[in-house]
Amino acid sequence: MMIVMSPELAEICGVHAGDGYMRLRGQNKGEVDISGHLEEKDYYDLHVVPLFNKAFNLDIKGRAFTRGSYGFVCYKKEVRDVLIELGFPSGKKSKIVKVPNMILESNNLSFYAAFLRGLFDTDGNLYFRKSYFGVNKFNKTYNHYPAIKIVSISKFLIECVIKMLHDLDIIFNYHCRDQRKKNESREYILSISGLDGLNKWMELIGIKNPVKLTRYLIWKKFGFCPPNITLKQREDILNGKLDIYNIGS
Repeated sequence: MMIVMSPELAEICGVHAGDGYMRLRGQNKGEVDISGHLEEKDYYDLHVVPLFNKAFNLDIKGRAFTRGSYGFVCYKKEVRDVLIELGFPSGKKSKIVKVPNMILESNNLSFYAAFLRGLFDTDGNLYFRKSYFGVNKFNKTYNHYPAIKIVSISKFLIECVIKMLHDLDIIFNYHCRDQRKKNESREYILSISGLDGLNKWMELIGIKNPVKLTRYLIWKKFGFCPPNITLKQREDILNGKLDIYNIGS
């Protein structure tokens, strides 16, 4: 099969690496199942589904699942064939998933950025914390210091991401964390902290998922972003319907 890599396909690979699952049932049957939190409905309906439809000439629709997630299932063989050709496994992939060689070996920064955006939007986190150095009361009161985090139990995936971040000249921290329970896997954790790191991420990679993007937009507007609030609350803050300084009062 002849596959032509593009930023769109690279982003789809990132989305699948984060939120996807592929099942094969014999020679010609199976499905690709991609879903996230119910709060991510707009991300799927307005970005991920159109991305898949355009790339594969499909007409899939997003839907809520009884398992409490939102996304879609695609039964088209050509979609499975592309993902298989790119190296994605069938069945459980959490420990073995990695960046397709066609992306990693391309040395194409736009492919790197697109994959990282898809991975972060589905499986990453953006949060803001307080800082207690110095005497600045604002810093001690409000969650203002940004951090991007990507956590995986696949060492293969994280090693690929490290290579791409190096090539994009994005500074990061990396460490491993062993779980207390013997049946839980070691976690590989990448974090990008501070104003420069967030600005570089937004310049080169960006965010498409409103669940994460609204946190950034609130921080950009107010200089901080409260933790533990819903997407709806963040949207209301940005639309002027909710006072950011009186949440929960």
